[in-house]
Amino acid sequence: MGRIVAIAGGDLVSTRQINTYAIRLSNKRNANVLFVGTASHDAKGYIESIAEEYTFLGCNIKNLCLVTDVCSDDETDGLLSWADVIYVGGGDTVFMMQTWRKFHLDEKLKRIYERDTAVLTGISAGAICWFNCGHSDSGAFQNGESRKYCWANDMLDIFHIAYCPHYNEEGRDTFDIMLKQKNMPGLAMENNTAFVYDNGSQYFIRSTSAAKAFFIRAKDDLIEKKEVSFEEI
Repeated sequence: MGRIVAIAGGDLVSTRQINTYAIRLSNKRNANVLFVGTASHDAKGYIESIAEEYTFLGCNIKNLCLVTDVCSDDETDGLLSWADVIYVGGGDTVFMMQTWRKFHLDEKLKRIYERDTAVLTGISAGAICWFNCGHSDSGAFQNGESRKYCWANDMLDIFHIAYCPHYNEEGRDTFDIMLKQKNMPGLAMENNTAFVYDNGSQYFIRSTSAAKAFFIRAKDDLIEKKEVSFEEI
């Protein structure tokens, strides 16, 4: 068992309190943070923003770029071993998982979780990946259609549940309807909230007091929805 902080959405300012919490979970004073920007195709501006924020938070920062760089297996393993915290950025979830499989990063991250050698965290696509499947706008990336939602399947399945980030945003309520296709419960989380798993302890945190999250189950033609409670951070 390991440590995961799955952040539903927000920006680096609004989620700073959550990111600080993930750093504290590492139990390192000046944590080594590895940013994985695969979902954004290793976007330069995103990498720079992450570096600026985590430097401000007192961390050492490096990047694992699988799209713009050619990393050997040894180089990838070295970066993963160096990290106290691994932060997975948002973007195209389907593309991210396809790329990870080429480099076996999906398997490597599951081993890190099982061995509990680093805190695993991330936002949006970087939150969906820890679950079985997710409500994703990858259709917009893949097909060029704005706000086209689809299932991002075949995630790491550390948590056998369907996941929806950005639940407060327009169009995300389609998760409720789409969930009827899945024979499993769903977790829908608004921006500035996070699901935390810490070696057997599972709970929710948030950086905005009004933000909400829900467990959802589709049963026959009915949608059952239960609001979660949050821990103080």
